[in-house]
Amino acid sequence: MGGKPSKEPTGINGVWSEFCTFEDENERPTKDPIHDAVSLRIDLYYLPTRMPTKSLRDMGSVISRCKKLKSIRMIGHLFVRSNVIEDVLVSLFQANGSYYFPLEHFSICKYALNARGFEAIIPFLTSRGELDCLSLENCEIGDDVAGAIGVVLDQTCIDNIDLNGNQISARGLSNLFSGKNSIKLRSLNLQENSIGKAEVDEIARFLSKEGVALQWIAIGKIRLIFGDYFDPDWMEVLFRS
Repeated sequence: MGGKPSKEPTGINGVWSEFCTFEDENERPTKDPIHDAVSLRIDLYYLPTRMPTKSLRDMGSVISRCKKLKSIRMIGHLFVRSNVIEDVLVSLFQANGSYYFPLEHFSICKYALNARGFEAIIPFLTSRGELDCLSLENCEIGDDVAGAIGVVLDQTCIDNIDLNGNQISARGLSNLFSGKNSIKLRSLNLQENSIGKAEVDEIARFLSKEGVALQWIAIGKIRLIFGDYFDPDWMEVLFRS
């Protein structure tokens, strides 16, 4: 009578309720994330040392079945080893998974994210046709990840990137800007990276390209909003002041 209870994970019961918040269009927690959730926040501050792989994959299954998700935000801490972060990302966003929600914003904050960790989620990111904002703030990102982001730009509609608080040099900027779709960027945050003359020169070369759509850039304490005219010499003087 009544049959067997479903063992399909919901992502809102048990231990996952400590780490995940699904919200509906009214920014209220929802009990039916698969049909109602438009945003998901995953707080992984303690998760990597407490959550078995099966539970991570169960949560990944819940995420893959969501219908309306537009925003995924993951918050961690920088004390977790990069290989653990890679395992978490692979489990949550399986490369062979099918996703049908209209994701627009994907954010990872305070993770020690190396190139292998980022490459683990490239298939997921490039499968999201509506994705236009990528935020990787305070993730200890170096030049290799910056180059991988350039690859993602060429396969998505991303035009807003936040790389605040990372370790990107001129080489990484060159890789980031080398893709054909980099000129479509409209907003770029490079605050709290080590910006010197070589990096300013790289940014100036990028902004001098024909067809660059960038309207807003933040470097150090400076935020620039561009009109129809850009002078690289003027920017260099500004950054030296």
